[in-house]
Amino acid sequence: MDDVESSPPPKSASGPSPILMGQWLALVMVGAKAAMLGVPRSCEWLLVLTRVSAQDLIFALLFGAAGEIAVRSAERRPILARILRTLFLVLGVLCAISSIVAIGVFDYFDRPLTYDLLRLVRHVGAVRSSIGSQFTWPIAIALAVVPLGFYALVHRFHHSSIRLPWVFAAAVLWIGIGWSSFAERIPLRSEQLRLNPQTELIRSSVSALRGPRKVTFPADFPREDMEEFQPFARRNAKPAGFSFSPGIPRPRNVIVIILESVGTKYLSLYGSKYDTTPHLIEEAAHAAVFENIYAHAPYTYCSFTALNFSIYPGLPWRYAPWAGRPCPPPLASARNEQRWRTAYLHNGDLDWAAERWLLEQSASYETMRGFQEMGCTPLTSWGGEDRCLFDNLIHWIEKKPNEPFLAFCWTDQTHDPYHLAPGFVPIDFFHGNPPAQLAQDLSRYLNVIHETDRNLGRLFDLLRARGLADDTLVVITGDHGEAFRDPHGQRGHSFTIYEEDIHVPMIFWNPRLFPQGQRLATIGAHVDMNPTIADLLGIEPRPEWQGRSLFDPARPPRAFFLTNISDYLFGLREQNWKYIYDATGGREMLFDLANDAQEQHNTAASDPDRCRRMLQRIAAWVTFEEGFLQEKPDAKAAARAEFTPLSVRAAR
Repeated sequence: MDDVESSPPPKSASGPSPILMGQWLALVMVGAKAAMLGVPRSCEWLLVLTRVSAQDLIFALLFGAAGEIAVRSAERRPILARILRTLFLVLGVLCAISSIVAIGVFDYFDRPLTYDLLRLVRHVGAVRSSIGSQFTWPIAIALAVVPLGFYALVHRFHHSSIRLPWVFAAAVLWIGIGWSSFAERIPLRSEQLRLNPQTELIRSSVSALRGPRKVTFPADFPREDMEEFQPFARRNAKPAGFSFSPGIPRPRNVIVIILESVGTKYLSLYGSKYDTTPHLIEEAAHAAVFENIYAHAPYTYCSFTALNFSIYPGLPWRYAPWAGRPCPPPLASARNEQRWRTAYLHNGDLDWAAERWLLEQSASYETMRGFQEMGCTPLTSWGGEDRCLFDNLIHWIEKKPNEPFLAFCWTDQTHDPYHLAPGFVPIDFFHGNPPAQLAQDLSRYLNVIHETDRNLGRLFDLLRARGLADDTLVVITGDHGEAFRDPHGQRGHSFTIYEEDIHVPMIFWNPRLFPQGQRLATIGAHVDMNPTIADLLGIEPRPEWQGRSLFDPARPPRAFFLTNISDYLFGLREQNWKYIYDATGGREMLFDLANDAQEQHNTAASDPDRCRRMLQRIAAWVTFEEGFLQEKPDAKAAARAEFTPLSVRAAR
């Protein structure tokens, strides 16, 4: 009897047993999760490890069992059995490699790698600096050692005397502890840590092959809720917007500055404890500073659509501009009527997400330059210094300072990994007391913002020195925010629609229009930027634009936003209330930003009527966009290729 109990695990002829491969793979996966948790600091660490690795154990054991069944079913065909055994060994090595890769992915994104994440990354060449910042020496060594070690263990110990019943019992006990109510009481940095990375990549890839998911929203909303999304040409009421004092000329020049990955959270102009924007604080005395402006989505290509073409970015399953409806002309299409010379400048890659191609369709910009054309020395794979962008902008203005101009400029240096220029001496914004997490990343980010603010100061100085200040409208916003695990635990952007992700600055600077400065509580979003500029310049918005002037008293006081990189999240800001609907899980969140600016207290359960009404408004938005994106633009509206001055419109 003892001889039977001590016999090695069964194996098919000539080779390691897949079920033992699964055991060694389980050890690798648990080790990877232990690395993600970091150095043990208390007895709870082991309990947390059981909790976050339970799914990994299940995956590894099922992997081994599936391999064993496949190989044993082919025992009478030795060649097929050998092929299957080799296949599962190769898959095991790949799983071991992906477990190590998952350490860096989770450290960067706070979630496992998925198809949606790969789709977001798009061009590997452009993101290599961000990826490289996570490719540390320990991970590089592990990528070499762990797969080889797994392979060696499988071959060396495939006759192991480890008793399978004991291994199975230990695994069941480990999983049971991990799923116990006791383990559930310990908070995790991110619940995403519990997911098995291999399962998530397979699940998301299969889901993508089946086509975009479509979410069904309630249909019981009032039909008039859809009116606020109508493009300009379809609106019945066209009230006046900004009120000009008698005799005050309108600006003739426009400079739009889009700050990459910059929300309000880390700007001292918006109350941050870090002194990042001294020049913007000083210039706020000559500007309208909007307090409650939102990006419609926390990633660049959606913000690019709204900021350039004044339409909503679409829906997760039907994004504009790829939904069949052409983009409206951008603000620069007014160049003939305004006699502007026009430029689009970006110290990043202008071909990212086909941006150059989309802009070229309107034939609105005489000059279009990415960091390569501007001669910027690359700091990262994303692009060059913001200083180079401002150098090019200043040089372009000074070439013909007496001619009206429009310049649309998109910065890049504040994009991860937030590299500082060579020789730059960083400021210690923490005064010797750095935050517990991501201190180095946040320090670089704050320093780059401060340096970009200095370059903005250079621009304002130039406009004054050339006598252009009163005649130039400078508009500054961010394309989305950036998170550093404060207060919600996520890093970077794209995955959530909390304030740190989508609450962005919006500043309209002109000393003649705003001699005393204004702080405005108006709720708005990116789609409203171009109509607001058109309002201040006295030109009619494009017929297809969906946004409205932020100075329009009849503008609905709401902002809508979404994201879909992980779950489908839809949100609405109305008055002091922020509502988020997780359409994937059917979960609601409601925050009173007046009393809970950090979004820590979900009051959805205690206010169902408000949640229902806000969900109705989101349903109206989604329903309208579904139809709008499939329409062909109105022929008459599309034929109006140029802007029309408001004075001419009034004469009609």
